[in-house]
Amino acid sequence: MILYKYRNNSEFTDKIFSEKKVWLSNAAGLNDPFECTIGEIAKEWIDEELKKLKEGHIMGFVHGAALSIKSKTNFYDLNPRQTEEFLNKFRQKDFDAQYKTTREFILRKTGREISNPEETFANFDKQLNDVGIFSLSESDDSELMWAHYADSSKGIAIGFEVTEGGKLANAENCLKVTYSDVRPTFGGTGFKTTLSFYAFGKNIQKISFDDTTFQQAVSTKTTNWSYEREWRYIEERSGSYDFPGKLKEVIFGLKCPIDQRRKYIDLVSTHFDYPIEFYEVIIFPNSNKFTKRRYEFTE
Repeated sequence: MILYKYRNNSEFTDKIFSEKKVWLSNAAGLNDPFECTIGEIAKEWIDEELKKLKEGHIMGFVHGAALSIKSKTNFYDLNPRQTEEFLNKFRQKDFDAQYKTTREFILRKTGREISNPEETFANFDKQLNDVGIFSLSESDDSELMWAHYADSSKGIAIGFEVTEGGKLANAENCLKVTYSDVRPTFGGTGFKTTLSFYAFGKNIQKISFDDTTFQQAVSTKTTNWSYEREWRYIEERSGSYDFPGKLKEVIFGLKCPIDQRRKYIDLVSTHFDYPIEFYEVIIFPNSNKFTKRRYEFTE
């Protein structure tokens, strides 16, 4: 299987060959404005989980105060009588006020903030927006793809081979796009997560790359885009990465100028020590369909 990247003629396209790197764009730059966020897909579940976590903080706080009263010891700097008065007033507050009071009390008495559940789930959407995405297509003969992404057929398509052990063959790094006008659904059983530990700063909980909801959010587009037959090579962050698969083909667009063709042939011969196949787009005889044929080198 070969997946294709359509490109216009530019210095950035030249660098793909000279540097043997591809650029993975930030998810915020995706061309479909209706692609969902994790928060939108799992809002009800996230709201429920937030409440559970906040309830846990409140219950722990109240339990600590009650134990201090029972054992006749200070609760932070409050004596048992003051603690009981404080607790009586605390219990009269509504849920949101109790949670706010819990956070403010501990910060005031210790100078430290307790963990904020909202940050955990906000980080999930941030993680989605940080993902690096390199869009590819199954199709090498789509007139619309040539028009939209290769400067009206003046550019090229670069074919990367899907080979065992490569990123394009890895189900976590290469996702086939699903086209649907229905928003992705959330199973409701929770996210598969990992915890990243840092020597300095906060430890960050992240959604695993193989989490179903995460993959749906990254790889679902509306049916308007179905002509693209898209696959997405993804990494945790945007940036420059090695080829996700072996460079296999270069296809010249129907209107790709001869000087541009010669330039790409020279770039390949200079920077690659294995054979690359060259093709050109032609119009299939007696039709309005694109097809490709082997490119005949001429001086």
